Amino acid sequence: MKNVSITQQYLLCVLNKNGKLPAFGLEKPLCLSAAGVLELLMENVFALDGKKLTVQLPLPEEKAYLRPVYDIVEKKQPVKFEAIVEYFSFTFTDTHINELIDSLGASLVQMECVQKEKGGFWGGKNVYIPNEADVDSIVQSIRAELLEDGELSEDIVALTVLLNKSGDLQKYFSAYEKKDLKKRLKEIKNTPQNEMIQKVVEYIDSLLCLIVVAAT
Repeated sequence: MKNVSITQQYLLCVLNKNGKLPAFGLEKPLCLSAAGVLELLMENVFALDGKKLTVQLPLPEEKAYLRPVYDIVEKKQPVKFEAIVEYFSFTFTDTHINELIDSLGASLVQMECVQKEKGGFWGGKNVYIPNEADVDSIVQSIRAELLEDGELSEDIVALTVLLNKSGDLQKYFSAYEKKDLKKRLKEIKNTPQNEMIQKVVEYIDSLLCLIVVAAT
């Protein structure tokens, strides 16, 4: 399997066959931007004190595809986690989330995980068609760890909870396997080592609740 990061893997798994995020629903852009923040937290580039994010290390060269996330935290620090996710997800245009997708997409083009094309309503938007073999490799890695006994790697835990939160995890498991999947998800939630990842999910939940309240 190629050395693809959490955020890159998440994007590969949620892009549709046309190389875009689905037009409706905020869960996927929310989880994509949250994945970027979480990845930099796990690398100790960001620090999280309560709900406030700060920069504590320069952005590593190999994480250049997360420059849009890094720059906005650096500019606004200390800044609430929710404010960063909102910046990419809750705007009148798709400018910010498209900037992040293009940055990730460019890195995936270099790795030959996607094919860059022009698409969208007017054909002027960058789209990234996923390589099915690379997506399948990610899915098989998730399945292998979740369906077998043993400790889960931190990357798989993070990817699992983000895909589950955006509604993209279940499709990779049969009806028979979903019982074991449910058990694994409960284990993840109750494992102290996954506290930071669970905090990220809670922040996403709080944002989604605010959206529901605002819409009613």
